[in-house]
Amino acid sequence: LLLDILRRCQTGDARLKGLLPEGTVVAHKTGSMGVAITNDVGIITLPEGAGHVAAAVYLKASDQPPAARERAIAEIARAVRDYFLFR
Repeated sequence: LLLDILRRCQTGDARLKGLLPEGTVVAHKTGSMGVAITNDVGIITLPEGAGHVAAAVYLKASDQPPAARERAIAEIARAVRDYFLFR
């Protein structure tokens, strides 16, 4: 039930899912608190039955614009996915 709810999240396409290959299943929930906090937590499904990776990325306020913070989250998610897929 929880995964089904998280798969329906319609926000944060530039966060955990931002740099993952098209069709990657990500069950996630975004969060923001004004300009101070940007985050996304979720479960990334690896291809070919390789399993799942849970990721939680929280960014504290910085002088970077929201798009840069979302890009940082996307880069972390891609690096984590690639590590567990190719190790």
